[in-house]
Amino acid sequence: MPILAAMSASPLTPTPPASPTLPPTLGLLFILFAKIGATSFGGGISGWMYRDFVDRYHFLTEDEFMSALTISQILPGPNVANLALHIGQKLRGGLGGLVSVMALLVPPMILAVLLSIVLLDLSSIAWIHDFLEGLAASAMGLTASVGIRGLKRSYRLGLWPLALSVSVFIGLFLLKLPLVPVILGLALVGLVFANIHQKRISPKPTKPPA
Repeated sequence: MPILAAMSASPLTPTPPASPTLPPTLGLLFILFAKIGATSFGGGISGWMYRDFVDRYHFLTEDEFMSALTISQILPGPNVANLALHIGQKLRGGLGGLVSVMALLVPPMILAVLLSIVLLDLSSIAWIHDFLEGLAASAMGLTASVGIRGLKRSYRLGLWPLALSVSVFIGLFLLKLPLVPVILGLALVGLVFANIHQKRISPKPTKPPA
């Protein structure tokens, strides 16, 4: 099962540094995204992408993937489609972005239609519902593993990224505040802190000797 294979790959294990890898061909890019889209039952697509493009084939570094994931979550539209577009464009240009998005969306759409026809006749079987719920729980674990990697990466910058994450949780889930104002407000705060951090780590220009 794909889920069991992903769990056995220990997604929380730090990715070892890899030697530079040639970018994939358009055909391989299509195959990888089609496989991810067709086998990621219950979600967790970002976890599958990380496993293939960072851990398995080393087409991207962890920092490159996490940066792409951050950008895809900021932009409007489905996060996974944005992420596939960003990865495909980075690896194979504009055509690679188009191939990646189409491969991610079209095969699972066809598979979903075919499965829905079959499952209509099997919807009364209890163990099928339990099986699908188990797949969804496993997918949540994959997604959580990518989130933990993001937190570990942000922790290098200090405690303020963690404070922003906690603030989002408090604002949205505990105080029930509107999504857009919370995200925009904390995004501005994050930009300020990131700018301060960048100035601290940037080397100061040295004055030439008189």
